[in-house]
Amino acid sequence: MYRRAAALARHPLFVAALLLAAVGAPVRAQARLGTIEGTVSDSSSGERRPGATVIVLGTTRGAVSDENGRFTIADIAAGSTTLRARQFGYRPVTVTIDVRGGGVTSVRLSMLPAPVQLGAVRAQARSPERDRFELATGVGHLSITPSSVTSVPSIGEPDVMRTVQLMPGVNARNDFSAGYNVRGGESDQNLILLDGYPIYNPFHLGGLFSTFLDETVGSIDLLTGGFGAAYGSRLSSVLDVGSATPFATGVHGTAGVSVISSSLSLGSASPDGRSSWMAAGRRTYADKLVAALSDRTFPYHFVDGQFHGTHAIGQGNARVEATAYLGEDLLDGDFATLGDSTQSGGGMFDFGWQNQVLGTTFANEWRQPVRLPVVGMSDSIAVQQRVSFTRFATALDLGGGALQLRNSVRESRATGALSLYRGTHQRQLGYEVSEYRIRYDVQSLGVSSPLYSLAQSPIAGALYYTDAWKPTRRLLLEGGARLEHLTGRNWTGLSPRLSAKYFVTPDLAVTAAVGRFAQWMHSLNREDIPVRIFDFWVASDPYVEVSRATHTVLGMEQWLGPLRFARVEGWVKRYEHLLEQNTADDPSVRGDEFLDSRGTSFGVDVLLRQLEVGQFGGWLAYTYGVSARVRDTVGYWPGHDRRHNLNLVGTWKPNDHYTFAARFGYASGTPFTDIVGQVVRRVYDPGRNRYGNDSPLNEVEPVGGVRNASRYPFFQRLDLSVSRVG
Repeated sequence: MYRRAAALARHPLFVAALLLAAVGAPVRAQARLGTIEGTVSDSSSGERRPGATVIVLGTTRGAVSDENGRFTIADIAAGSTTLRARQFGYRPVTVTIDVRGGGVTSVRLSMLPAPVQLGAVRAQARSPERDRFELATGVGHLSITPSSVTSVPSIGEPDVMRTVQLMPGVNARNDFSAGYNVRGGESDQNLILLDGYPIYNPFHLGGLFSTFLDETVGSIDLLTGGFGAAYGSRLSSVLDVGSATPFATGVHGTAGVSVISSSLSLGSASPDGRSSWMAAGRRTYADKLVAALSDRTFPYHFVDGQFHGTHAIGQGNARVEATAYLGEDLLDGDFATLGDSTQSGGGMFDFGWQNQVLGTTFANEWRQPVRLPVVGMSDSIAVQQRVSFTRFATALDLGGGALQLRNSVRESRATGALSLYRGTHQRQLGYEVSEYRIRYDVQSLGVSSPLYSLAQSPIAGALYYTDAWKPTRRLLLEGGARLEHLTGRNWTGLSPRLSAKYFVTPDLAVTAAVGRFAQWMHSLNREDIPVRIFDFWVASDPYVEVSRATHTVLGMEQWLGPLRFARVEGWVKRYEHLLEQNTADDPSVRGDEFLDSRGTSFGVDVLLRQLEVGQFGGWLAYTYGVSARVRDTVGYWPGHDRRHNLNLVGTWKPNDHYTFAARFGYASGTPFTDIVGQVVRRVYDPGRNRYGNDSPLNEVEPVGGVRNASRYPFFQRLDLSVSRVG
């Protein structure tokens, strides 16, 4: 018996059968798994719905639909499977499909819009914040809806920047500026994007208003720290403002009139939903209003114009988008007309600045398994390519050419990313190249040569890699690194970044992040000056260091229901080569324009938020922060150091017509340098051949104490508003 079994085992046919069984086992196992791919759309308009959550019931598998409403879920057991799609503002939809083993099963999910007034629908509704909580590490990431911007009480008109100022970790120096500081960083350390394209100084009237038109805003994402390797060139934060995309056919629009400006927006979408466009414009009439109400003049106005268009290419997933923005401020006149002409010496002045952005994006996706060299197999891939041109220019002319200051920044940028999706891995490879043209000139028509002239043309390049991975049901990891190089300075730096989220329960998670960041564009704006008039920009070169920072963040997020959550994050930031304008620089000496310092910021952010759904919405944001700087061996508090900052925002919509809103702010004072004495500058009298203090030309010069050793008193503010629609 044993000999017959041994002989059979040596038989060629028996050996071949064993080999086929061994090879066929994994093949059959693989054949029992399939891939689901599909689209999510609005059942009434046919519009594709990005951001919808699709899950496989009974499992932990799921996906979020992309910008084209498409999703892919891999490695699903063959046979009958139930999918459920959910999104805020829509009824959940559940379908049962047969998954084909070893292949791709396609499905189309149509979601019916649901009025948010229905309590049962609200209980099941999902928000982008909840999806991000479950599917991404989300450290320091806040989403602000356009309706939140509209609901916040404001003077004149809604403003994106004013709403951002009310978020945790964000500090507004005063009520006169829409600029902001994030977690102890300087104001020029914030990367501001319009549809992914950089924009410099997006402010009007010295920072009193932002350049973003309320009608054109479709999404607002604020990253206050610990952001991924896809973002570079700034140390503190990222604010990404996305343009709204109309989906209604036919030309339609809105017109608005406020106490400071008038605006008009128009938009349309094609019947098949594959193309859309929106154009908007705004002009202030502050100059006309002051002239009409008084005998004084206010020779200032600004204008904005913005366009955004999208178009789908062919029958696949390819699309192209274009964005254009132009903003201009102009303040010109005679000093004598601004006050009492009997006491004013007069003199012409001309002050203006411009912002221009022009960019286009091409994106495509392939929703089938693809094998690539080095990276291996992927369930699907996506590519994105952006090209943009950004220009910021400012000019000041006093006395008809007696003194002229001009600064301009031109940035031509190309960025691209390849995203690969495979099971629980989401990887991205990307690059970024920027070419700068910077000019900074000071001159006078009475002098033959410029008083100061600076021309820079550096090129910055970056390669980055990120990998988002969910190794277990409770753990989310996202790691990456960014390799950067700057010509002119001949600087190369590596910025690793890592973030993680651990789910203690389905509604409670602990988060952490650490990373390095670099910045080579610097503003000459002085942080100690309360009112931000305008910025001059220069780049790092042999005389100007590249600034570096390290972020460490530890937090916790708890959901208290489908529409309410609480978040606490503690943070520490360490800075190297922070640059401050040197007010005593010698124009004839290159390299003394900045003073080098280092610093530390640390604090705690607290956010309790009720999502803006139904009758009630709003948030409570509190930040305790400490910022310190050291130059040489002397330490001081920077001008934006604010220890306590509390903002409470609430809205109530009793019906479809009325909205009641309130905002309460309470904050400790920022530091300033107190005046402790004065010195009389005596003037030489040639008639008496002596110095004296009885001449009307004598000047009194104040003497300051220790830098920023004093504090302004606590500040509080209450705003109330009532609005009616229809």
